[in-house]
Amino acid sequence: MSHNYSVAASGRIRRESICAQFNRSSLTTTRYFSEKKSSSADQSQERQDPNADGSNRTDIVLTPGQKVVAGTRLTLWAGALLFAGTCAYYIGKELLPTKMSPNTIFSRASDVVLQSKEVQNRFGEPLKVYGRDHGGHREGRRNFIEHTEYTDKDDGSKRCRVRFNLQGKFGGAFVFCEVSSDMPSGEFVYLLVQDKRNGHVITLVDNRSRLLTQRMAGGSTEGREALENLLGARKN
Repeated sequence: MSHNYSVAASGRIRRESICAQFNRSSLTTTRYFSEKKSSSADQSQERQDPNADGSNRTDIVLTPGQKVVAGTRLTLWAGALLFAGTCAYYIGKELLPTKMSPNTIFSRASDVVLQSKEVQNRFGEPLKVYGRDHGGHREGRRNFIEHTEYTDKDDGSKRCRVRFNLQGKFGGAFVFCEVSSDMPSGEFVYLLVQDKRNGHVITLVDNRSRLLTQRMAGGSTEGREALENLLGARKN
């Protein structure tokens, strides 16, 4: 009986020792994973927190979607500013015309044409001038002035030709006019009125021979005067 009791006590002690070792092992394992999880959490927080190193930064971190939205907005704003700048340029060009603008040429040429006695007698008063005729009767459709801008191949000056319409009591006509950047403001290379009925041309201004003389003289005043005198002597 005493021997059996000793065996049973020894087995109980061995089981208790094994359970204690298992519990210590489980506790060590649990503590290890707990510390590892805590360390991972701290590292993740440090990566997410830009001020974890003690600095006071205010960096803005955008997600890929936010970057796309920001890029799209910047593109739209750039396009809008470019469009507004282009519109402002053309509006300014129309509101502040230069001597080479079609509307300025039309206005100055119209004054000369309407004051011409020869034009008044041939076409009858009242006279009116207008731009391109689209076959309508509304004046708004006649505001566009047909014109051509080019660079003269002989003297390199910038030229602008315009054509508009003249209407009088006895008939209508085409008016042709051209200006050069080398000429003073208000002067014309030529100003012609052509009767629509028979093609007869009334020459109001023609400075083409004068420009040719200037070009042949090389821009020199003395050379131009000498050449004009020479041409005048040959005509006489």
